Amino acid sequence: MGYVVKTAYFELSAPQKTLAKSLGLSEVFMRLLIGRGIKENEIKGFLHPSLNDLSPPFEIPNMRKAVDRIKTAVARGERILIFGDYDCDGICAVSILMLYLRDKVDVSYFIPDRKRDGYGMSVSALERIIASKNPKLIVSVDCGITAVKEAAYLRKHGIDLIVTDHHEPQETLPDCIIVDPKTEKKGFYEYCGAGVALMLVEALSDKTEAEKYIDIAAIATIADVVPLVGDNRIIAYYGLKQLNDKPRKGVKMLLGDDKADTHGIMFRLAPRINAAGRLNSAMKTVDLFLEDDYFLLKSLADELMRDNTERQELCERTVREAKDMLKGQDFAKLGIIALYNEEWESGVVGIAASKLVEEFKRPTVLFSKSGNLLKGSARSIPSINIFELFLSLSGYFTSFGGHAQAAGVSLDAENFESFRDSANAKILAEYALSEFNPPVICEQKLPLNLDFLSFARELELLEPTGCANPKPNFLIEAENLKFEKIGFSNHVKCVGEKLDLIGFSNFADSLYAATEKVNLEVSLDINCFRNTLTAQGILRSVGFCEISLSNDEAKCLNLHHLDYSGDAKIKRAELHDITEKLKRPFGTAVICFSYSEYKNACERSEDIRNMPITIGCPHESNPISSVIICPNGEFAYEYYSDVIIAGAPLSGGYLKHVAERSRNCVATVDCAPRRMRVTDDVLRAIYKAVVQVAVGKTKISNMRGLYLQTRARYKTEESTFMLAMKIFSQLGLVRIGAKGSIDIVRKSVKLADSQAYNQILHE
Repeated sequence: MGYVVKTAYFELSAPQKTLAKSLGLSEVFMRLLIGRGIKENEIKGFLHPSLNDLSPPFEIPNMRKAVDRIKTAVARGERILIFGDYDCDGICAVSILMLYLRDKVDVSYFIPDRKRDGYGMSVSALERIIASKNPKLIVSVDCGITAVKEAAYLRKHGIDLIVTDHHEPQETLPDCIIVDPKTEKKGFYEYCGAGVALMLVEALSDKTEAEKYIDIAAIATIADVVPLVGDNRIIAYYGLKQLNDKPRKGVKMLLGDDKADTHGIMFRLAPRINAAGRLNSAMKTVDLFLEDDYFLLKSLADELMRDNTERQELCERTVREAKDMLKGQDFAKLGIIALYNEEWESGVVGIAASKLVEEFKRPTVLFSKSGNLLKGSARSIPSINIFELFLSLSGYFTSFGGHAQAAGVSLDAENFESFRDSANAKILAEYALSEFNPPVICEQKLPLNLDFLSFARELELLEPTGCANPKPNFLIEAENLKFEKIGFSNHVKCVGEKLDLIGFSNFADSLYAATEKVNLEVSLDINCFRNTLTAQGILRSVGFCEISLSNDEAKCLNLHHLDYSGDAKIKRAELHDITEKLKRPFGTAVICFSYSEYKNACERSEDIRNMPITIGCPHESNPISSVIICPNGEFAYEYYSDVIIAGAPLSGGYLKHVAERSRNCVATVDCAPRRMRVTDDVLRAIYKAVVQVAVGKTKISNMRGLYLQTRARYKTEESTFMLAMKIFSQLGLVRIGAKGSIDIVRKSVKLADSQAYNQILHE
């Protein structure tokens, strides 16, 4: 894993130092701002946004025409219908215009049903609208830029259409008034749909009126992942302030006690607003903003939370099934992930696609099926514009639209394989495979002697963070760190003089042993414990430069080998026969079960020496060719085309496990298992020492803490102790409570009833 520092250290000029001092900023924070491309005369305005700096709404093309037509409709008492999209942005945009217009004119709204109507405008939906509402004017929000056929249909029926949208225009535009800042891209043009609606309200009235709805626009701005710079930063900044100071009842019910910040919007509020539109109808969700009755809002909030729980379950299942479909793929020949399943829910494939992009670093499009039509939702990586890709393949689609990082498409089922193969070939022809293994971009490199607490406080000035203004991650180069497990979780912590480092979940195995030299990607937070503030570095990734892993520590990491029984014969291969596989960028895993085995492999092969190292398990599923030392139980062999074993496991059963999950598995050394040897007398002695600790009613902080206390009574290696505890646990003799209590169950057992005991030598 490569690490790139976005802003290398540079000496501030005298004027820059003076400016930093006048603004009360440290030099390291000043470098960060300059490194982000913020001009010196813009820094104060960026850190302290002002509503007065919002762009004039009439800078957006055709805004004057839209305002004149709406005012005419109001003056004439014409019926107006707001036509919105079914996602959070569309719902918020509908709500803004409804709140502004509902006491001025006969206005209603319509949001299409994802399953029945699909995305955007459709003639069938318009037919129902005309029959039931008979509007004289339709205003679209967050959609409509591709509604060429639908605009013609409305014109034929004497109904005017105003399109307000923020998506990329295609070659042919609808014949109507179009208010989409991306048609000309002058001034600020990166609004979301609700941002355009907010600008329309200001154009219809004034800034004071628009400010009433800035909280709703902020929710959409954050949820729709538009760049949080310029006008969007101002909208998000003041909208979040309004959400915290005076939240709307419905929003408060969905947020609960959580603070309204970018994280709360992205991962709590927006998914719940989106949930109804993904599974059922989004029409009801607008009431979240329009209504004020407590019981109605409580019922709606409960329903949205139930919908979101169901959505989460469906999404997790979709991701799991998609990942299963990718097992056995040759990732060295995979430029785009394109999959479909007839049972997938159309409302969750977009979220699932985002998760696959995050894990496999490739553009992804997932399809659900409706009749003979496949409806897909695509997400991409920063370096590949998915909209332009699909534009070049538009002949395959019955419809498509979107922007650089996300798009929606529809195509006939019979064209799926041809589309998939063409898209894959086009990406592989135009982009290097290195695009799918991007380096980790860190904002700056920070020294360990920095005043991290003060710096973390300064970083809060960057909020709200998000697209184009991300929460920064930093590179810390460190040596000889020692992490400890936090309780009995898979989280680890290293307490430092000025910075505590925290690693969640998948870092536990990687950081089990003392790190010799590592690159740490961290984000900075402030932790408050017992009224004491400390700076915390949250680990995002770890790159090993040099490692320190004793054979005993390796055995501890390999104890899960004893969960498998059986045996397998692995085909031998000479290193000179697999040289090309070792040089492939994807799909080759070299497996070592100790550091000494890794050193031996490096001495035999320069190619192995040049491969990246991972301990335990990679932090993502992307099968980058690498050396895996002590792969843990979560390691997915199925994603690798070639698994090369360069060591010996603790059991033959684990060899069988690897062989069954590998597409092609060979060994470069004798991989006959090296079984651990523990006598029954040693097991009895360890059990007696554990009982003595338990009798003392001592609570332990983690398993290593129990080992240290037991070792004071009976000295043994940690791996032997951990093996004994594994056996005792399997036999039900010792139970460790969640809070560190030790429960001893006194009963007669047969050691042979333990799976682990049967995999060791115990004569």
